[in-house]
Amino acid sequence: MILILAVITVALMGLFLTGNIFTAQARHEVAALNQAREILEEIKSIPDSQLGTTQDAGDDWIRLESRASSEDDFYNGYLIATTGGTGAGQVREVVDYDGESRVATVGPLWRTKPIANDTTYVIFKGNDYDYEFRIHVTEDETLDLKTVTVVVYYEDRGRQKEVSLTTEKLRR
Repeated sequence: MILILAVITVALMGLFLTGNIFTAQARHEVAALNQAREILEEIKSIPDSQLGTTQDAGDDWIRLESRASSEDDFYNGYLIATTGGTGAGQVREVVDYDGESRVATVGPLWRTKPIANDTTYVIFKGNDYDYEFRIHVTEDETLDLKTVTVVVYYEDRGRQKEVSLTTEKLRR
């Protein structure tokens, strides 16, 4: 009887430990998915003036399109993500915004400097996110749609994994 109880106890402990490992893995995947959803919902709700093409850029700044806000400091604290073209995939915080010149100073420095009339961007409020992410936006001129994809990267047992969500946004 004691031997049977010992065998059952060892088997149950194995199931318990395995279950904890799978729960921890699922936690990261669900958190990454929630982050992607949150970013996607934020981008779907922004005005079209916060999506655009770089007019000029330096190591720590970017000039936005003329339809961006003309109010000083309007985008301070927002995130700006390069979504296409040279330097795509970078996310930076706007630390200062000059409304007259439409220049956003960002931090940290660009890894790859955006190129005028090539690099596209999106500006959104964002949060203090737990996982690294990238945003890609492609346009379909014939349907007047933009396809927005958010990819969130997370680690699972030492390997990098990703989860992505895609939606379409009507141009306004």
